[in-house]
Amino acid sequence: MQIARPLLVREATYEKLKRALIEGVLNPGERLSEIELAERLGVSRTPVREALMRLAQEGLVELQPGRGAWVRELTPEEVREVYEVRAALEAEAARLAAERATEADLDALITAEEALRRLPRTDLAAQTRADARFHARLVATSKNRELERLFHQLDAKLALARRFSSDENQSPKTLAEHRAIVAAIRDRDPERAAAAARDHIERFKALVAARLAGSKKGVAR
Repeated sequence: MQIARPLLVREATYEKLKRALIEGVLNPGERLSEIELAERLGVSRTPVREALMRLAQEGLVELQPGRGAWVRELTPEEVREVYEVRAALEAEAARLAAERATEADLDALITAEEALRRLPRTDLAAQTRADARFHARLVATSKNRELERLFHQLDAKLALARRFSSDENQSPKTLAEHRAIVAAIRDRDPERAAAAARDHIERFKALVAARLAGSKKGVAR
């Protein structure tokens, strides 16, 4: 137990910081103080430092000697590449889900879709979490563990761009696209499901790319 506890603290610290990044609690460009994070999490600075190093290796945090750490900001090229891969992954997940989903899977997917629609329109953070749960449920319904692993690995990096689309998660267009994906899976139509998922992600790619470009121009001025 004396050996295991430090390992558990390090892992818990890493998981909490990563979750804060994914859920937008820590925003791109935000400076990360080891002291402040350690106080917030109730741990020493050592596990925080180790967690930041792991997150830097995953491309979520920027570290520079003498300057500290901060949440990375994706470049337009990285945003494009991440969304292109996600579109391919979710299209395949939807196609497989249409072939493999059980009634219980469909119920869970519908529940996830409805949960997003019921949230208050002003609670963007809750909408972001609910949207992430819907997409995670979609991928899980593919029953392909390797695809699911790749999705979650990519999803962490995608979190760095979510601030550009948080107000779109509950828009009528987004909700209609989610319903179209679910309907195609329920109808056991693999190609329609794949197309619906791909179109949904491609629209978000264009939206985020446009907003990111706009923010860069604003900074330049």
